Amino acid sequence: MIEVILTLGSFILVAFLFTKIKAYVQKRVVDKAKKTIGFQPATPTNSSIGNVYKANGEEAFQWKKFKKIFNLGSGIEWIKSIKEIMDLRKLTIYLLIAGSVFAYGWYQGKLNTPVQIDLAYDKEFILDLNGEYLHKPSFSNDIYIKEDGTDRILKHIKAKDFPLLKKKLAPLGFQFKPVGIIGMGAGDSSTGFEAGAGISWLRYWKWEVESFLTNKGIYPLGTSYRLTENSSVGAGAGKGYKGDNRVIFYYKWRF
Repeated sequence: MIEVILTLGSFILVAFLFTKIKAYVQKRVVDKAKKTIGFQPATPTNSSIGNVYKANGEEAFQWKKFKKIFNLGSGIEWIKSIKEIMDLRKLTIYLLIAGSVFAYGWYQGKLNTPVQIDLAYDKEFILDLNGEYLHKPSFSNDIYIKEDGTDRILKHIKAKDFPLLKKKLAPLGFQFKPVGIIGMGAGDSSTGFEAGAGISWLRYWKWEVESFLTNKGIYPLGTSYRLTENSSVGAGAGKGYKGDNRVIFYYKWRF
């Protein structure tokens, strides 16, 4: 039970970190794009139509607004209620938890997949293990550990019995993998080709998070989508060596 809680908790933590990092990088990239094209947002106002406030600035209770709760025939009120339920922040939390639970279930299913060895299907294989033995029966690719002398099955070998394989199968988790980076960066001081290297330190299904240095700046956070086992494309945000804010679109590969 403790292992279940710890694993599920780590999945939720990784999913939360990835969501925050991805949103941060996207915001930096969008802000840079808006600045580049000269986009000007509308000036916000403090007007509130239909609200009544007390002298201290607190909104006053209004009976006509309270009665709207019980008005089932109002399409506007239905839309407002749906809007509350579908609030983006709440929806993000719901999806975060649901996605983590799904990832945990998928992971456990993979761990319980029997390990098979690529030997002749119709041949039997036996390996002595000091009082026990490893056995691949004829006409099977599954492997077992059996008790010597009784042929009693002690264990059906599965993926979770191999620590390295168990870690590799996890769809969410921390990692430490050196990567190479090439791409096009943009900042206040310069725009153009960049190249460098760094570390990929978090994975979220086919997405990864990395930190890296290039010839023009330091990028603490970048998110990339894996195209193949060793290559990805992504975007990052950081600081140039001259102190300017920079963003980069890049291609990444593992060493």
